[in-house]
Amino acid sequence: MSLYTRSFFAACLLIFAFCAIAPVQSAAQTVAPSSGKALCSALTPADFTKAGIPVSGLGQANLDGNDGAYCVYKSQAGKVEFDIFFPAGANPKEVDATEKTVLGEGGCRHESLRLAGADDAQLCLAMPDLKDSSSIVVRKGKAVFDIVIPKGAKARQQLMDLAQIVLSRLKK
Repeated sequence: MSLYTRSFFAACLLIFAFCAIAPVQSAAQTVAPSSGKALCSALTPADFTKAGIPVSGLGQANLDGNDGAYCVYKSQAGKVEFDIFFPAGANPKEVDATEKTVLGEGGCRHESLRLAGADDAQLCLAMPDLKDSSSIVVRKGKAVFDIVIPKGAKARQQLMDLAQIVLSRLKK
């Protein structure tokens, strides 16, 4: 075996050994409170697309200080928006007030929903103010968020799946 061939195999072996012992970086991402525009990363365009709602990117992120973000996504399917307030208040009373404010938007009559990991979840499949949209409002600890997607036969499951993604990414 030539020196060149042995060197090649030795280099491959070293690379393999390094990769085997290198720490594996988790694919899971977390979203920290008061992180401004980064709050929008709790739901990515890929998350929406995987849930069956084609989204091409984040259109705009309007911030409410560092604690709130209104994330509007580009989609030919209809209105796709994710609003998050984290923290939604300095104390439980303020968090509840934020949740009530969010629930009051859209003119919806919400239906209570059990959602693993959530303190409260409310679903609206037919929004009077946004006739072609469905939404979910979720509270977990100091976080309150809502997701608005196009109305459709799969909207209930899509909203629940997307909410679970957000819940899994909220930094504890």
